[in-house]
This record gives sequence, structure tokens and C-alpha cells, in this order.
Amino acid sequence: MKKTIEVITASRKALLSLVEDLSTEQMNKIPTGFNNNLAWQIGHMVVSQQILCYKLSNNAFVIDPTLIDKYKNGSKPESFISAEEIAQMKAYLLTNIVQLEEDLATDKFVNYTPYSVSTYKGDRLEKVEDAIKFLVSHDGLHYGCSLMIKKFV
Repeated sequence: MKKTIEVITASRKALLSLVEDLSTEQMNKIPTGFNNNLAWQIGHMVVSQQILCYKLSNNAFVIDPTLIDKYKNGSKPESFISAEEIAQMKAYLLTNIVQLEEDLATDKFVNYTPYSVSTYKGDRLEKVEDAIKFLVSHDGLHYGCSLMIKKFV
């Protein structure tokens, strides 16, 4: 799992680097042809990790739970996302992975509820380690989307 966590961390650092010089307005811009923006991409990565790792193992979220519905699968930006919320989500990108690694060293995830992901038909997560491996692909997918969106902001 150590290498997998390293890959997730590296891709999240790349995303942070991609958006570091953008204004709040640029982070909120939804380009023509897209359903969301860069702020949502970051929030979605954070929330997806929380749902796939913590919720499915019957653990409390380690983020503000009011963010879940705003960024979960199937959501889209419904209003302007504040600079404060964007900063919070950027911080969560890395702190949550550190927390996840710490929690993996305990029995925190033993009661995992298997889950079939919608991203790849037929892919089923049986344990938290499967979810963490899936995050590599999921984060990479959203990093790619972010690269595209940035071209238009």
C-alpha cells in the first residue's frame, strides 16, 4: 500500500501545482461543454476518498460532512465556491491521504461494505485496499479532466 499512497500523493501534488496560480473566479469557471469546474474536481477527489474508504467501512468522515453532497458522484457545482472552501479542499487533498495512511495501520477498516463502482462497469471493491488502488485511477481521471478545464479558464 505504501507505493499506492505515494502515487496518490504525487498526483494530488501535481493537481495542486496545476491550480496554484488560479484565482477563485478561474477555479469556479465552468467552460462550455463541461459540467463542472476545477474547484469541484478537487472537492470530488476529496469526497470520493472519504466515501470509498471511510463511509463504506462504517467510519466517520474526517472532513466536514456538509461537503459530501456538494462533491459526491453525480453532483455538479450549484453555486459559487468560496476561496475559503477551495483552500479547505486543497488542504484536504494531502492531509486526508496522510490520515488514511495512519488509519490503515489500525483496524479501522475491517468492516468494509463491498461496492461496485460506476466508473468501470463490473469493478467491485471488496476491501479498503481495493478502494485505495481504485483511487489511483480515479484521481488520475480527474487530474486529466482538470488539465482540460484549465485550458479554458
